[in-house]
Amino acid sequence: MAQEHTSVRETLDESMRIREFLRAWVRASGKGGCASANQSSTVGGVDSRILILTIAVFITGLAENVFIGILPDVARGLGVTESEASVVISVFSVTYAIFAPIAALISYQFDAKPTLVIAIAIFASSNAPVVIGGSGLLLISASRIVTATACAQISICAVACAVRIVSERYRARAIAAVYLGISSSLFLGVPLGVWITHLIGWRAVGLAMIGLSIVALSLVLFRLPNIGPRSKGLLFGRLYLAHFRDRRQMMAQCVSILFIAGHFTLFSYLTSYAASKGFSGPGWEASLYAVFGSSGVAGGMLAGIFSDLAGRRLALVASPAIYLVTTLLLCVSESSIFFFASLSLWGCASWSISPIVQSYIADLARSPNDIVIGANVTAMHIGVAGGAAVGGGLLASYDVSVLPMGAAGLAAMALATAILSVRNSHS
Repeated sequence: MAQEHTSVRETLDESMRIREFLRAWVRASGKGGCASANQSSTVGGVDSRILILTIAVFITGLAENVFIGILPDVARGLGVTESEASVVISVFSVTYAIFAPIAALISYQFDAKPTLVIAIAIFASSNAPVVIGGSGLLLISASRIVTATACAQISICAVACAVRIVSERYRARAIAAVYLGISSSLFLGVPLGVWITHLIGWRAVGLAMIGLSIVALSLVLFRLPNIGPRSKGLLFGRLYLAHFRDRRQMMAQCVSILFIAGHFTLFSYLTSYAASKGFSGPGWEASLYAVFGSSGVAGGMLAGIFSDLAGRRLALVASPAIYLVTTLLLCVSESSIFFFASLSLWGCASWSISPIVQSYIADLARSPNDIVIGANVTAMHIGVAGGAAVGGGLLASYDVSVLPMGAAGLAAMALATAILSVRNSHS
């Protein structure tokens, strides 16, 4: 118990340090980056609109990740096997991927603020079956489908708003700042979800998500200004078809699919892989996700800065290349210091791809931001499902030690695709 409380305190301390880093970073880069500074306000030097959007996206990442850490407790509580209970995770990702294009359409057609308010309200109500005692696996799975649609709408609308708030020069950093909500939910949400489950029960996690969504709803409703009307151009369907017919844009989306698939080949079974290295038990697991999540936060921010400063093309190639190297390092690490140092680098590299790909495609100036973001969210969740399937197949045929090599193979394919995409973008 004392070890778990210590892990939670360390996680909270880490979150405060990252928050201060985020404030300093946005203060340094945001002075010249706001496209409409006269309409913005600041909180501690940070554009309040970006902070509100990050908080809104935090609840979507929490909903997606928290069940990873408490799945055994959910299975016991529902009286089913762990493999049967895993449907609450799989239906979420599948629904998210399917609904993302529709969410992009809604984001494109309607104003951001009322869309976010409605989506967060749906999110809050969809978590009620998790809280209500007696709700079975079927009802909770159905509620997870509704939750996934709300999460897709929230995240796509939030990123689209962030892109419109800042000038083009700071676009990748704005995307990375909003995605901090997802990465921070991993190193905060999963350990705290385990802690809440241990103290109260796994259904209390649903109550926590409802409470956080009410906070996010209040901030959006009372503190987020109207972003302004969107220019309506061609029919959205035609724009979407044009996006999918563009070879250069699709190659960049394939980089996301292969990169994320490689990542989830190992990440889906990270707890088992760490146990094979001798790092098992509640204390090690809390440290595992705290290190990975905090590194992911830093990786997302650094990727946005690197993409803005070094250029989208170089960043698109560098991201999978760095990830490939860090995956191989993780494969050969044995001692605790080397393992967690490699894990930190690996986590940093793993969260770099989304802001880089989205800003790279937007830089081609061929599709509206909503379409780029919606298609990329779909691509990422296809990668999630594909990576989990590849990892499961490797486990069935071999053992957990081969997972990093499978991840590295997919990362190498992502690197090759990125190089081809960059070469074609010059033509």
